[in-house]
Amino acid sequence: METGNVDLVLSGIAADECNEAAEELARYLDAGLLASRKLLSAFLNDLNNECLTRWGPRMQTGRQGDVPESDELV
Repeated sequence: METGNVDLVLSGIAADECNEAAEELARYLDAGLLASRKLLSAFLNDLNNECLTRWGPRMQTGRQGDVPESDELV
């Protein structure tokens, strides 16, 4: 018995399912990459803020994290 037609149909179904799975995986990877970028950006911003607060913009220790006095704003 020849099963060429059935094999062709089955291979098409399997290919469609593989393509759908690959597209779904691509969506998950894109979402994961976006979330990873946002988390890394937030972490780097927090790290930068910590360094600026601790050392100041010119690597000098001081009250860099405090709110300036009203006469310091002038």
